[in-house]
Amino acid sequence: MRNGSDVIVVGAGIVGSSVAYHLAGAGVKVTLVEQTHPAGGPSGKSSALLHAFYLMPELSQLSIRGREILVSLPEIAGEGPFVTEVGMMWVCGNDNEASWKAAAERIRGEGARIETLAPRAFADAAPGFAPDNVALALWEPEFGYADAFGATNAIARAARAHGAKIMQNTLVQSLQRQGDRITGVTLTDGTMLEADTVVLAAGPWTRRLLATVGLDLPLHVERHPMAVLDAAGKARHVMPFAWCDDISCNYARPDNDGVILAGTWAGGGTGLRHQHAGRPRFVENPDDYMEGVEEAESVEILETFATRVPAMADLGIRPGYAGLYDMSPDDLPVIGAMPGVEGLVVSAGSSGHGFKTGPAVGEAVAKLVTEGSQPILAPFSPNRFKAA
Repeated sequence: MRNGSDVIVVGAGIVGSSVAYHLAGAGVKVTLVEQTHPAGGPSGKSSALLHAFYLMPELSQLSIRGREILVSLPEIAGEGPFVTEVGMMWVCGNDNEASWKAAAERIRGEGARIETLAPRAFADAAPGFAPDNVALALWEPEFGYADAFGATNAIARAARAHGAKIMQNTLVQSLQRQGDRITGVTLTDGTMLEADTVVLAAGPWTRRLLATVGLDLPLHVERHPMAVLDAAGKARHVMPFAWCDDISCNYARPDNDGVILAGTWAGGGTGLRHQHAGRPRFVENPDDYMEGVEEAESVEILETFATRVPAMADLGIRPGYAGLYDMSPDDLPVIGAMPGVEGLVVSAGSSGHGFKTGPAVGEAVAKLVTEGSQPILAPFSPNRFKAA
């Protein structure tokens, strides 16, 4: 059986759902194919921190635009709100002070509110947080976190309302190639879906699908555990904002007032990766990894907060969970037309930046398909790996 669309989008995470929404809104005949349901993969397990701070201007701009789209979902989709604006607080040591100050100045020029705080000002703004070794703090009052599952599903429903066809519980077995052109996809039941363009937004499953037509990208998959801490009605007292510590290599946020979500962070994307922090566990098969988190893993995460936020030590530990990051060699996304073939656009290797930038990446990828080159995506082109 054959079925044609102008564009097939593979993967209904935050990026794929957003691509489908913007394409459908532009009048493109689009089919969104998802092996489970929207946000059924890494998007649904994202910590969904929102911030504009990046050393790379394009990531900042995508994050700013991503927040704008998420905040506007009540108008776009008639659902929400999905954003909780508790603010985002960052701290760094002497090594990054100068580069972080410069980035904050640039971000203010790009339209986002961000303040630089000296150690004393940070201590005043964050009672209960020890200022040890803090050379600089950044405060982003408009940011915070989002409901990743709710927002992604709202965007997918808005795509359907604009005319997109959404195929859930449908697994793509392979891409289809004729010569130097990708012509569609084949499903596990043998159905062939044809299209002028395929957008591959399949996250950790990207390399598997590329391999079906003899293509590859230098991506790998990491398992990222998240500790869920029982705050018994005081989460916003202990952790009043979204948090990232470049010194202790951790991050956290409240989830309403009942729990705090916490994880470790090695610095990729906002500065040099801290090699001493170690890499999370590599995953060979994204369909078979340990989704739960052992108590020892949660304790290890919690211990990274011991000196900075002593009150964290009094919290209980609930069962945690682990998500998957598809990572690129330079910790930056891989977005653009796939070299060597026509008709294939990839959005992969999000490297932990995927949710906050996702709505804007989806918008830009849709414009790439319909209008051609998008300068904001140029640094993320798959072509940067051709020499390697």
